[in-house]
Amino acid sequence: MNDLIESNRIVYGRILKDELSEVELYAEEEMNRYQQVSFTQDQERDGVDYLGFDLHTMWGLYAEKGYGVCLVFDKDRLRLREGDYGGDVKYGNFIPEDYEFVNKTTAGIRSEIWDRREELFFYKRKEWEYEQEFRIIRRAENENADEYMDVFDALSFVIICKDETVEKGESIWDGITCYILQHLKRGVPVLSYEYDLDWYTLYRDRYGDPIWAEQLGYY
Repeated sequence: MNDLIESNRIVYGRILKDELSEVELYAEEEMNRYQQVSFTQDQERDGVDYLGFDLHTMWGLYAEKGYGVCLVFDKDRLRLREGDYGGDVKYGNFIPEDYEFVNKTTAGIRSEIWDRREELFFYKRKEWEYEQEFRIIRRAENENADEYMDVFDALSFVIICKDETVEKGESIWDGITCYILQHLKRGVPVLSYEYDLDWYTLYRDRYGDPIWAEQLGYY
């Protein structure tokens, strides 16, 4: 987690004792069972539409400083399993770092974590609002096993940064990975996101065929 409070959420206290009780150990184990996947989404804030692929900070943080790709999914076509839960992350100036469980039994704690899932898993500090996060959580049966979600049918576009400042040969656009993406049997469109004059432009795979510009919107 990039939010420090999220990374260090306290769900029990150990101020006056060195060892955790059986219930407290269970609470720790139960929290560890929850896994998540996060997406950046299009969002309107203060009357302005911010598109998920046009968030420059996100390209820097999560797409290898522009050398990676942006995978665009249709949110309505994501295959959630029974028991999965998805929703928008909410942002606030104050997010409590500790939560006191009302229940003191293992069965009660398991139910309470799920009942309070919004409070526990869907709040971050306002500093992270620019991420426009949509999050899906799942409780894993085994806390040490990785969980996976089927996103194949939901993948709609692949966007590759093709800025002129990216040297030829270093950009994924000029490599074998891009060639493979362009020849997938599913025919997923591969778009290029480029800095052109004084704003960003989104092109189809044929140069000179723009579909969106930062100052003009969609064509």
